[in-house]
Amino acid sequence: MKRLIVVLAVLGVAGSVTACATGKVPETEMTSSDFDLGPLVGEWRGDYNNPEARRSGTIAFTLRAGESSATGKVVMIPGKADSLAYATAMARSVINISFMRKEGNKVTGTLDPYIDPTCACRVTTNFEGSFKDARTIEGTFTVVPSQSGAQITGGKWKVIRVKRL
Repeated sequence: MKRLIVVLAVLGVAGSVTACATGKVPETEMTSSDFDLGPLVGEWRGDYNNPEARRSGTIAFTLRAGESSATGKVVMIPGKADSLAYATAMARSVINISFMRKEGNKVTGTLDPYIDPTCACRVTTNFEGSFKDARTIEGTFTVVPSQSGAQITGGKWKVIRVKRL
């Protein structure tokens, strides 16, 4: 969830999205145990906050009717950067949502692994959330570094459907 929030949060920043996104967004595997993807159809925008890593940003993803996959990217924007180089590196981080699953009222997923500048190592982000109403999903995310001894962090995310497709 946290990673999804990060992804959606970063994409919400129009300037960052335009500057960071290059080419077509790859499709994300989307599954549903109840075969009702209808509640996820649309354009979603929101934000995330990872207080442990001092990062926040915007998220955006789209799911079209009749498709079994969603497209989405997360652009990470640091909340408080230790240096200009760190802020610049993070502002350019665009991460794909690699997997998303809907089961009942719950949504879970994973972001593509990426290099986290805090630990200078590859991390995996998993997210989960639930529908608060027909237009809102809220949840949490966990960032797990591949480097032993590096701190596992996490946070919260929230998206709102801005357009039904």
